[in-house]
Amino acid sequence: MTPERSLGDTPMGARRWVAIALAVFLNGLDGYDAASISFAAPGIAADWGLGPAVLGWVLSMELIGMAAGSLAFGMAADKYGRRPCILACLVLMAGGMFGATYAENVEQLSAYRIVTGLGIGGMLASLTAVVAEYSNDRWRPVVISTMIVGYPIGTVLGGLVARQLVAAGDWRDVFLFGFAVTVAALPLAFALLPESPVWLARSRNHLTQANAVLQRFRLPPASAREPTNDFGRSGSLLELFRHGLARTTVLLTLAYVGHMSCYYFIFKWLPKLVVDLGHPAQAGADMLIVAMLAGAAAGPVFGLLAGRITLPRASILVLLGAALAVNLFARVGADLMLLTIAAALVGIFFNSGGVAFYALLANAFPAELRGRGIGFGVGVGRAGAALGPAMAGAMLAADFGLPSTALVMGMGPLLGAVIILVLFRPTRDR
Repeated sequence: MTPERSLGDTPMGARRWVAIALAVFLNGLDGYDAASISFAAPGIAADWGLGPAVLGWVLSMELIGMAAGSLAFGMAADKYGRRPCILACLVLMAGGMFGATYAENVEQLSAYRIVTGLGIGGMLASLTAVVAEYSNDRWRPVVISTMIVGYPIGTVLGGLVARQLVAAGDWRDVFLFGFAVTVAALPLAFALLPESPVWLARSRNHLTQANAVLQRFRLPPASAREPTNDFGRSGSLLELFRHGLARTTVLLTLAYVGHMSCYYFIFKWLPKLVVDLGHPAQAGADMLIVAMLAGAAAGPVFGLLAGRITLPRASILVLLGAALAVNLFARVGADLMLLTIAAALVGIFFNSGGVAFYALLANAFPAELRGRGIGFGVGVGRAGAALGPAMAGAMLAADFGLPSTALVMGMGPLLGAVIILVLFRPTRDR
């Protein structure tokens, strides 16, 4: 029996569920740390007198770090192990959040947001791998989906705290709270997240160490390991552009860039846009919470829809919905009830679109290239998406107005829908 089969064929025990629950919590922490700049944005703009163009770049900074973190830690998790990468990401996140608390100017804040982004970007890649390898075959799809949904849930729950901190009038406390929770998570991760037995056996040939983890999970020991032909190979990203995969790699990455550019425009700017419409900062935070909560609920529904009408068709539908939702939000005016409804629609369609691209990337590449394919698509996609908040800030500063800005940014998910239609038309029944 191999470690994969010991984990995959046996019932989930309490200790595995605890480790997975902690992974969900860590991904939720990722969500709060990423959204913290959005909650703090109105206060930052007011304190430092920032215009939309400069604020747009500040809102984009951690996306640059997230892109680099996704690529770097995605590769590192295969080479050095999942556990050390998770711990390193927590250290980076804590350091970035602490630094942002005491930033004295835009340059310092931007630098600390890049550091935070490195940890956030690397965390998802490492957590996805370790959670998939902890789970048994029966529960693996549910566990991975739940972990991904932890991101918006963490934003919502953390946002409830951030709302109170914003109401107290000090935006720096939003970052300080994130620092404190991240530091508290470090010893928990150290104690409760052991290295993946699959990685230990396949990458390092450490069957004894793998069995020690299996024993900790109260699972039967492994007597053999799987061949290491593909797993753990250093490999090159150039493999994603060979074997007939270049078209898929380029087009899916371009589609993801388009969707995420608009995603980060609306989610990064949403609290500030609500304040600009004449509402208090707490109302801006509330709108972001509504959008994230609706998005968290929409993830499982998207999975059911994709199972009925195929993944490409469901992806096209939600991307078209995202393009419509962002334009609706920009045109409903200052009525708080209409803004709330529009924010919920934004959360539903944009979060479903994000889930769709993870599934599309996972299905598009063979198993031996899947990690690199997802890491490349997400990393490059986030790098391109970093232009979204900055581009929107430049348009708002040039008096384009919110409706015109939303119309331009909404072309991103629309482009994604067209690309998926073209890319998957020959295989629309898959």
